[in-house]
Amino acid sequence: MITEPGIIDVSPPRDAMDPSSSFVEDSLLDRAAAGDIMAFRTLYDQWKAPMYTLAFRFHGNREDAEDSLQEAFVHMYRSIGGFRRESRFSSWLYRIVMNACISSTRPRRTGERRIDFSDEAQQPAAEDPPRDVVLQHILEEEIARLPELQRAVFLLYAGEGQTHVDIADILRISVGTSKSCYHRARSALQEALAQRGIQSLEVRQ
Repeated sequence: MITEPGIIDVSPPRDAMDPSSSFVEDSLLDRAAAGDIMAFRTLYDQWKAPMYTLAFRFHGNREDAEDSLQEAFVHMYRSIGGFRRESRFSSWLYRIVMNACISSTRPRRTGERRIDFSDEAQQPAAEDPPRDVVLQHILEEEIARLPELQRAVFLLYAGEGQTHVDIADILRISVGTSKSCYHRARSALQEALAQRGIQSLEVRQ
């Protein structure tokens, strides 16, 4: 979001899951784990938009975001029976999506079916003025240039509103590593954007 000329505000998107809306009923997970396709479809419908937004921000383009989301939901379907619920479902799903994004260079297997996400693309809003779209595109370009772990931490913390404790659980890293990666990513982005004439990047401290 653009707050004023030359200043970009990176904050959780309007459609991001918040703690009050991310609760998943045990009965729904039980049905999905038992192979109930309608239960899985319910989970898919609930989480596809925020997970697509995360994947799109990670890659900076629609095609790779769709491929990563395809891989993530296939993995979720195949492994949900083994979800032990020692952590929140949202943390487990974030981990799957981030792993899929980071390993997205894997060629897709021949004949692997793709899910159509064409109606869920989280592109800049049509009513945004052209200059705002350009600035947002510049930000996405610079985020895509960050090292993978820094990019993942930055998006989860600044874009999704996760805590460093949550991110440590999602990415299987220490809290200290999460904090370090975030501050390095934030500094790198601020420097890169300054070189392109953007005055300030407003993100969580």
